Amino acid sequence: MDIAKVTPAIGAEITGVDLTARLTDMVSEGLYQALLEHQVIFLRDTDITPETHMALAASFGEIDEPHPLYPHVDGFDRIVKLENDSGAPPDTNSWHTDLTFKAQQPFASILVARVVPEVGGDTMWSSCYAAYDRLPAGMKADLDGLSAVHDMGDFRNSFDASPEALNGGMTRFGHNFRPLIVEHPVTGRKFLNYNEAFVTHIIGLTTNESNGLRVWLANHMNKPEDQIRWRWRAGDLAIWDNRCTMHYAVADYLPAYRCMNRITVVRDRREAIQMK
Repeated sequence: MDIAKVTPAIGAEITGVDLTARLTDMVSEGLYQALLEHQVIFLRDTDITPETHMALAASFGEIDEPHPLYPHVDGFDRIVKLENDSGAPPDTNSWHTDLTFKAQQPFASILVARVVPEVGGDTMWSSCYAAYDRLPAGMKADLDGLSAVHDMGDFRNSFDASPEALNGGMTRFGHNFRPLIVEHPVTGRKFLNYNEAFVTHIIGLTTNESNGLRVWLANHMNKPEDQIRWRWRAGDLAIWDNRCTMHYAVADYLPAYRCMNRITVVRDRREAIQMK
């Protein structure tokens, strides 16, 4: 297994791994350690099957339940099928960390490119470690101890039929409180736990104060030096640590067609072992 950094702050490309062969513990552990270090890892032209996709995800931890809204791959109800074109535009073109409003925030996602447009359709990731490290010392102290309200945020757009529909969606997805400064449960590194898609209020501040801080944080975290932009080829695979990264699916390819397969790992089995 060879590991090559893609940017100084985030991302590495893995070569020398054949995912068409039986997945060994050594390969799984090597990928996991690379993920912890680089936050998002990529394997080119994998030709991975849904069966292997599932086995790889299971080696990392507990796989999420079937998605309540998105379609799935035939015969594999836990592999989400993300299909977008002019008739079904994407809704993930904003900086976000997946499902931070849920009680159990997902650990990782494993995404495989099946069909990609000739031009466009890249995905970007940003390091929340790097965003924390760049904070002035005084701001680190000010943010430490503050928590934010996370709710379905941008997903409100899916419930625009009526106030009743929106109220039902809010009841279904709920809210969560999460600290702005968090220590990674495995690496111990601190990171800035903010994403503009799902954070709606900073607890203890007025609405005006909260809005001002949210804008400051969003601008602080949107820095190219903290980011990686991946140009997909069909068969590429990406794994990212959803605890300490944000991502943004660039929606510049319409009306072209793009199809991705995603499995979400909700619990890190190695984290549970280390905490015993």
